[in-house]
Amino acid sequence: MRAFLSAVLVGSIVASVSAQGVWENALKRAKSERKYVLAHFADPECFTCQRYMAQTVDNPQLSPLLRHFITVKMDAVKEVQKLREFLPKWKEPFPLPVTVIVDSNGKLVDLIVGHLNADAFAAFLKAFLKGKRTDTVEKQLKEKPKDLSTLYEAAVWFLERGDGRRGLPLAQKVLQLDPDNRKGYYAPMRLHLGLYYSTHHTQLAHKAIDEFREVIKRFPNTREAEEARFYLAVTHLALGQDADAKKMLQEILRTSKSALLKEHARRLLRFLETEPPADLRRGEGD
Repeated sequence: MRAFLSAVLVGSIVASVSAQGVWENALKRAKSERKYVLAHFADPECFTCQRYMAQTVDNPQLSPLLRHFITVKMDAVKEVQKLREFLPKWKEPFPLPVTVIVDSNGKLVDLIVGHLNADAFAAFLKAFLKGKRTDTVEKQLKEKPKDLSTLYEAAVWFLERGDGRRGLPLAQKVLQLDPDNRKGYYAPMRLHLGLYYSTHHTQLAHKAIDEFREVIKRFPNTREAEEARFYLAVTHLALGQDADAKKMLQEILRTSKSALLKEHARRLLRFLETEPPADLRRGEGD
């Protein structure tokens, strides 16, 4: 028993030292190459985490952007203490994956809580490299705290990064300032709220459905409504509600003016035709 415990303790220490060495080496490289460190925290046993890592950090199409960073992959289970340092105001368990960008001293510069698809992740990296970061968004918000455009951009910025603590109050201000969508902010704000719940807080997917449905009901002939129909179908699909997803996808094929959305709808319908029943797809990830 003692030998077993010693082996476990030694293995734990070695793993911790190894992870610490990886982190310190990344910071050293960042300093010598004058780059930022992009660290992706994921659970090795989380299917969703691994799937989105393949679409983002490991995506060869994004390598030209990722070359501007020192990228490291971190085990979120073993390195939960480091995650606590980056997310001091977040409740545990943290919604994974978490992607952080730090400077060569290890100071947090920006982060994403939850996953982004490849296009959204690329947009995030491009904005960062051009100098648009959380600190600049906060500065603009401080300078124009009542400006509708500034409030909307800040709300979207935080919601896309999974930061509901800051994004949700700003979104509510936008909705209050443009309740009838006369200035063109209400409908897209509702759309972004739906994406926030469906992407970063899947346990609140029912809220995403409510948001998408409101956009469709109140503004049926808008571009936002077309996108809401598609994201509503995707949310139903993710929840295993295949009949609802199929119905919405077929509606998109009948009514959408967007060739791109129609193509995406066709692909998802083919997926429904070839995959096993929804109850057999559950449990792939959180």
